Amino acid sequence: MKGSGSPRTDASEARTIAPARKPPTITAVVVNYNYAQYVAGAISSVLHQSMPFDQVIVVDDGSTDGSMEVIRSAGTSVTVVEKPNGGPLSAVWAALPATDSDYIYVLDADDLAGSNLVATVTESLGTRPVKVQFQLQAMNSEGDRTESVFPSYASGYGAPRMIDDNRRLGFYVCAPTSGNVFRRDFLADLLGTSELDERGAFDGVPAQLAPYFGQVVSLNTPLAMYRVHDHSLSQYGHPTPELLHRELNRYQQRWAQVVRVLALKGIAYTDPRVSAYVLEREIMAATLDGRRPPLRKTLTYASRLASSGLPLKQRALLPLWALAVVLLPNTTGQALVLARRSPRKRGLVLRWVAAMGRARRREH
Repeated sequence: MKGSGSPRTDASEARTIAPARKPPTITAVVVNYNYAQYVAGAISSVLHQSMPFDQVIVVDDGSTDGSMEVIRSAGTSVTVVEKPNGGPLSAVWAALPATDSDYIYVLDADDLAGSNLVATVTESLGTRPVKVQFQLQAMNSEGDRTESVFPSYASGYGAPRMIDDNRRLGFYVCAPTSGNVFRRDFLADLLGTSELDERGAFDGVPAQLAPYFGQVVSLNTPLAMYRVHDHSLSQYGHPTPELLHRELNRYQQRWAQVVRVLALKGIAYTDPRVSAYVLEREIMAATLDGRRPPLRKTLTYASRLASSGLPLKQRALLPLWALAVVLLPNTTGQALVLARRSPRKRGLVLRWVAAMGRARRREH
């Protein structure tokens, strides 16, 4: 009652002030194998951030080219882990005991981190996602940027859609190694799993598994640079039927590992036996072998793409690409297969039109 003499309590005085939450910690892990000419640049890129990494670890996976001399020259600013050659995944596993950060960013030694990587990714870590993935800016062997920025993520592209894409496509839209930040406890849990081939790629099975273990955030922002050079182009850009069949074998092996891990963790899954990945390589292998792929297989491939989480442009153009490969003369189809596999220019429309023009000129 007014004037009763009861003590007045100011709402601002009664309010409990919550302590400010510390941002999650992030460690950068630079993985090197025989990249003495590039590793210094990779190390420098993670050390010069607008918001610093909490720790920088460099793992040398048994290099024989003098890489260790370059790595040691970085001094006490980095933690160095030297190990016998065991493969990309084994190099990441070797780094985990050396850090207790909440998140791990793995940078291939021939790539570069953008200066705002930590600051930008940290904004997405409040909900503790299993992974944050972002775009990469392509550069040539000399480090000059090209026009290619990849991949493109559909709006709101997250774990539910990724799991569905795993079933339809055999993969989900995901950047290579240097475009991902993983939660450390997710990786540490996989570290104790004997089902994984440690010689496999870090952007293989661990990336494939991530959506089944929690939220994944996709950023349509280039935060690192991906180097395209002769080593990375040596096979992928020059497909043969034998190479494509080897890719299918690796795909099956990778998915066998994914399935075993999910079964061990009690997580339901659908094994993508007839996925777009498989169909595309079967179409390409037959075309390069001089055979006409079955139209039924091409239509199935198109239907897998149409209902996927790929960007609209790819969902529209890849089925047209496949139909052109199957329906046009074999020389044209082979040119389109080679164009599809060109890593230097990832603009699908330009590759398709250019390949069509070249093929028609050869036929006339």
